[in-house]
Amino acid sequence: MTTGDGGLLARLADEAVRGLGGPLPAMVALGVTGGVILAAGWAFAEAPAPPPADKADQAGEAAEGGGLALTAAELKAYDGSDPGKLLVGIRGTLYDVSSNGEMYGKGGSYNLFAGIDASRALAKMSFKPEDLNGDLEGLSQSERDCLDEWEQKFKDKYPAVGKVAE
Repeated sequence: MTTGDGGLLARLADEAVRGLGGPLPAMVALGVTGGVILAAGWAFAEAPAPPPADKADQAGEAAEGGGLALTAAELKAYDGSDPGKLLVGIRGTLYDVSSNGEMYGKGGSYNLFAGIDASRALAKMSFKPEDLNGDLEGLSQSERDCLDEWEQKFKDKYPAVGKVAE
């Protein structure tokens, strides 16, 4: 879409300079608009692809509502040792963190949280083996608050796919 005066974009920029009282306000206005457009494009580019069908989808162990219901022993199969989903439990809810395999997969910084309910470790901000479980007994209020923040981050970033069965 070009026009005789150098193109549509040039014409809009020229009108913005005249209409906003000079080049600086126009650059600010165009920059803000460009940033919004860029941000919108980035949001679309970052949308995760749907997870592939794998062993979790084929397990056939569905909880009410169609989600997975895995025992702690079954959950260990989703720690990244085999290709497929990476699952992390928080307060008994399973989150599919496969989209962040660099962090939760084998060799990743947070791989020790994959395949378990990591509630206690996240609450205590701990990598200690004795904290790698879902036991909430004895946590301080600040640790519970920390776990609340982690849980919200997971809810915002990863799909909940089931529950840890008792």
